[in-house]
Amino acid sequence: MKKIKYLLFVLPLFVFISACEDYITDVDPLIDVVQDNLLTSESQTEFVVRGVQQRFSIVASQIACQMDLLSDQMHYTSDIASASFPSFEEIDKGAIVINNATTTQTYRQLGELRFFADDLVKRAGQITFSNTSLQTLALYNGNLYGGIARYWLATAFGLNQNEPGGTIDAGPFIPAATLLDQAVEKFNAAANATTDALSKRIANSLIAKAYLAKGAYAQAAAAAANGMTSGDANFNALNSDVSNIYYWGFAGAGRVQIAVANRFNDYITADPKEVARIKINSVVGVSKATYYWQLKYPEKGSAFVMMTWKENNLMRAELILRGNGTGNALDLVNAVRASYSLNNLTTIDLAGLMVERDKEMFVQGTRLIDQNRGAVPWHLAATTWRYLPISETERLNNPNL
Repeated sequence: MKKIKYLLFVLPLFVFISACEDYITDVDPLIDVVQDNLLTSESQTEFVVRGVQQRFSIVASQIACQMDLLSDQMHYTSDIASASFPSFEEIDKGAIVINNATTTQTYRQLGELRFFADDLVKRAGQITFSNTSLQTLALYNGNLYGGIARYWLATAFGLNQNEPGGTIDAGPFIPAATLLDQAVEKFNAAANATTDALSKRIANSLIAKAYLAKGAYAQAAAAAANGMTSGDANFNALNSDVSNIYYWGFAGAGRVQIAVANRFNDYITADPKEVARIKINSVVGVSKATYYWQLKYPEKGSAFVMMTWKENNLMRAELILRGNGTGNALDLVNAVRASYSLNNLTTIDLAGLMVERDKEMFVQGTRLIDQNRGAVPWHLAATTWRYLPISETERLNNPNL
């Protein structure tokens, strides 16, 4: 009897659905979906550029924070009551499984940034522009962010514990040195695409950053000499209350799970003026121990700092100390310190320069790179991961890996 009642109910419903077929197909097009080919047009160029910039903002602070966590700049402890992510603990200890949920998401999102940036350049090549400023916008941004994605693939990820590099479009593993060369090509293309002086300087600073990571000091010095200069506005990844900055959400006022090394409090104790550039707060753990957390990014929508004239100055200073480039290393360092009203140093060597980099690029994702290029000693056992692992998803789905 129950089966009969069920059929009596289902059959009219089926008839009703079938009768509604014409109605269902006769609706207005979706307004939140764009047909792909329609984006390859001059009128949609700015929209596509904004999409690439948005992808950059999503992944920039995320990847930098995880790089800082793997380095000796930040650490995870369950002694902080609000800390509860075992995936962060794996990163901190360098004992990372390849299906770590946190690093898997980051690798995917970095791949999306790389894809959309390259796709923007491809689309720009298929459009006949009447407005050359839109063409410049597309080529500059597509190449710039394509270069940044390759830079992070080279410096943040690895196939094994000590083998840095990544993959592109389900292709074979690309070693870090090759990816950094590709990044430089992209940054050069960005610089050549624009006539804007600041945009060119930003691209040159990023070229220097890539060459420095590779250990190509002469090339880095040449690029840094044409990089950002005193007074240039920071090159940032913009965020909002919707696209929260990762440091705020997991290593800051949003939720403290990741703390900074105690030495940053020691820097301030040694010179109270350092509070001008080292922004920290403290929290008491369950054990009553004191931990420090970053306050450089105090709001949900704080901008993430990607490149500054100050970093360019410190790159130039390091390269001069290594015998490359021209200028006075001490003057370059003191110019950075003066911008915070810090006292001038009287001498500078490579060890002191690394301390200045540690303070200046506090929570910007650069410390791991300095450790992996040998400028700063590694802090974990020799068998630990020195890079975030290429995800298990990529390893399983990429036939060339």
